[in-house]
Amino acid sequence: MKQPTRIRTLQITRRRRGAALLLALFVMTVCSMIAITILETQTLQLTALRNTIEYDRARYLAESGIQHALAFVEEDYDLIGIDKYDIPWTNSPDGNNQYMADLTEGANGTIIISAQGRSGNFTRRLEITIKMGG
Repeated sequence: MKQPTRIRTLQITRRRRGAALLLALFVMTVCSMIAITILETQTLQLTALRNTIEYDRARYLAESGIQHALAFVEEDYDLIGIDKYDIPWTNSPDGNNQYMADLTEGANGTIIISAQGRSGNFTRRLEITIKMGG
């Protein structure tokens, strides 16, 4: 026996509504996954940038320690009692970062300046040797 046309039309319409709902859910799922991937990538890039900034800042702080120590050398060329010129951990103006420097006598009238800079999780160390006199 053949189904009336009205019943067949109703069944086809219901199937189409179900297909539209599944298609809408699939599109929403794909868009959500793309959005989550973009957010995770941006978070990772922000973290990498923050680490790079702290790494570079630690180097600049170590250079500040070197410059601070060189100021003492220029002030007192003979550096009588060289240990008194060691620079303890000193806060930078923002208060979150630090640098320090040690002066030691080297061979043949040289002075070795070792400095460290600390920013966030990074510590950088620089060392220079300067020759006093000719």
